[in-house]
Amino acid sequence: VGGFLRGFVGFGSALVIVPVLALIFTPKLAVVVFSIMDLPGMVQILPTAVRDCSRKKVLPMIVALLAGIPVGVYGLSTIDTNSMRIVISVLVLIMVGMLALNMRIVFATGTKTSVTGGVIGGIIQGMAGIGGPPIVALLLSRRDSPDTTRANIVVMMSILIIASIPVFWFFGLVSPRSLILGGLAAPIYLLAAYLGSRYFRTGGSGIYRSMALLILALTAISTLVLSFW
Repeated sequence: VGGFLRGFVGFGSALVIVPVLALIFTPKLAVVVFSIMDLPGMVQILPTAVRDCSRKKVLPMIVALLAGIPVGVYGLSTIDTNSMRIVISVLVLIMVGMLALNMRIVFATGTKTSVTGGVIGGIIQGMAGIGGPPIVALLLSRRDSPDTTRANIVVMMSILIIASIPVFWFFGLVSPRSLILGGLAAPIYLLAAYLGSRYFRTGGSGIYRSMALLILALTAISTLVLSFW
């Protein structure tokens, strides 16, 4: 399910995978294993996304999130992030509601907002492996075509994962065990991502926006609930 969401919507796989892994392993190991298993899936979905994305919109976010990820990974090891998760989840849910009602989000159109969203997404990615919500909400608010929106999201989520791996390594969170677990799960995840990508190309684009808003809302709600657990 997680791999299919990655291939179809471009994000949301952490919503399914990280909580399940956290029940078996530690939360830190769950985040690292998920990041490792996502790497092969990028080989299948990233080339097309790079071609179709809006570079003008994603480049400022990429620069900003690269600055935010080390801060988030450091926070994963040192501070309690519940308060921030609650605030971000509530804000994302408000944005989802506005987008679902076709309300224009004026503040989400500028470069400064893109940079802010990138920084916040990077911090959350480093802390919990689910840095997509603020970035996805901003990208969905731009009203691009389904192909461009999905491509923007795929590129941003891929950059999040790629940038997180060396930072995890620097902070001593990558171990032989995490590499083995991620490698074992990767083939199934890759196949599911392929099926999700194929579904988008063969007719799923018509429901893309609705599905993306649904997954985004579920991600925010689950994060909010877990913050009070």
